[in-house]
Amino acid sequence: MKKLLAMIAIILVASFNTIMAQPPGGGQRQTPEERKAMLIERLKPLNLTAVQQDSAVVILSERPAMGNFQDMTPEQRQDAMKTFTEARNKRLENALGADLAKKVIETIPARGGGRQGGGAN
Repeated sequence: MKKLLAMIAIILVASFNTIMAQPPGGGQRQTPEERKAMLIERLKPLNLTAVQQDSAVVILSERPAMGNFQDMTPEQRQDAMKTFTEARNKRLENALGADLAKKVIETIPARGGGRQGGGAN
């Protein structure tokens, strides 16, 4: 009986740890519609006009071509992303003006989250 209870306790602990290791939402990526809705919500405090908001959402929704990123070194990837980000920011400035573009860029968090490299300790 004690062995049975011990086994059940071990299984429950292992199950709990497995469930807690999963990211919220099951680790699913957002759909384009969900990303657009999230961007619109984040841009609301800036009181943009409908045209400005649409322009910002279109520009911010663009993704770099990731096809050859797997063949790049981390430094090359970083340089490519920097180039993409600078071009995106320039397009925002052209569409919204420098002041509004700066506010939009500050409102939208960087995608990388400040991560550096892999999990090597």
